[in-house]
Amino acid sequence: MLTPMKNSIILCVIFLSCIFSSTLAAGQNKTGWLNDKVTIRFQEESMSAVLGGIAQQTGIAILYDEKLAGQKVTGYYKNVKFSEAINRLFSEKNKSIQVFKSEKKIVVKTFGAKQFILATSGKITPDQPVDEAETMTVADLEKMHKRQYKEYKERIADDNEIITDDKLTRAELRKFHKKQLQEIAQREQDPNYRDPFSKMARSEVQALHAKQYREIQENEKNKKIIDIFTGMSKGDIEILHKRQANELRVSKQDDPFSDQTPQEIKALHAKQYKELMSDNKSETTIP
Repeated sequence: MLTPMKNSIILCVIFLSCIFSSTLAAGQNKTGWLNDKVTIRFQEESMSAVLGGIAQQTGIAILYDEKLAGQKVTGYYKNVKFSEAINRLFSEKNKSIQVFKSEKKIVVKTFGAKQFILATSGKITPDQPVDEAETMTVADLEKMHKRQYKEYKERIADDNEIITDDKLTRAELRKFHKKQLQEIAQREQDPNYRDPFSKMARSEVQALHAKQYREIQENEKNKKIIDIFTGMSKGDIEILHKRQANELRVSKQDDPFSDQTPQEIKALHAKQYKELMSDNKSETTIP
């Protein structure tokens, strides 16, 4: 029975979870728009029209391969997540999807894409020119990625940025976490620290565990202990198992149907085979 120690560990985990929850929640909220619901029906519609409709419903900017703008697609998505709708729409394409959290924008990079177009609510046909303001080349995309990564590195290097709902700066939160980890480490070394669930000191919990382990070891050796399932003592169960094993070994030596030993059965088979071969030789062939 290790409940007190387990409770102590669970408490520490819950404690740390609560500490980081505000930071994690802030990160999750930035990508919550990926779960925005989409409902759209389309029958032989152009890819541009479908993506435009999805973009209009969700307010999410969608960049995709310009060559796919006029491709015809058919489907019906009812109250599905935005991320699921995009994956289903491009399910037959070799693709990767990049998500830009703060800008509420995604880039669907299909194999061989050279020029990317921004989804709009209007319909675009293959022979219709695309507004250059709504396109982006691979080179432009790479430049944007580098710029955004640079901005990200600068932001996380700023210790004065407020990153929690409690108005804590990055430096304050880091200091807070360090202090809490030190407190947890100190409690782990303190024999007088009391478990909040069992109200027992750590030394008392350790002594209890040692006692319980000794009892388990003693019970394993005590053949008078009664098994709760069979109602038999361990000693009686051992005797029963030995008797059953012996009966099984004997049963394998004798055939239960013919009452013959394996040696007698083997001799009988040899005799029958010899007689069969002799009969085959004595048969005459009719010309």
